[in-house]
Amino acid sequence: MLGHSVQTGTYELRGPLLGRAGTVFAPSVMTRLRARTRRLELDRALADGADPASSPLLAARAAQLVARANRYRLASAIEHLALTADAPRGLLRTVPRRGAVHANRTQLIELAGTLRRGGLLYARGIAILELVLIDGSGPAYRDARGEGLARQLQLAAAGLGG
Repeated sequence: MLGHSVQTGTYELRGPLLGRAGTVFAPSVMTRLRARTRRLELDRALADGADPASSPLLAARAAQLVARANRYRLASAIEHLALTADAPRGLLRTVPRRGAVHANRTQLIELAGTLRRGGLLYARGIAILELVLIDGSGPAYRDARGEGLARQLQLAAAGLGG
């Protein structure tokens, strides 16, 4: 069993066990469901720098955030935000501030590309991007010039890398 090994506390996984490490340490179904129902609270904690290893709920939510399907969904939503800011305003929906989106369109598209490319991405950055999209009182929806949104996107980019 040469080559691959991972240190996990006092245990060392080698060879075939390494491939099963994701299932050995996977959160239970109930924990994943609780994490999904409390996602806003958990996303805020992760965005603020909470360690996913500090609780099973944070670990489960972090796993949900970094999953490929979620990254692709989020990338599509970010591209939609960046490209539809010029669309007519609806009566019954909250729309982002056009000035904020225009000022940050390039950064939004780049972040969407980063999410799609994959590789190692950290939950903190993804949580920040989730909040940028859904927080109707956040900078994408309140900041006319886009300076606050630019700061959030810079935090997200830094958070994606660790």
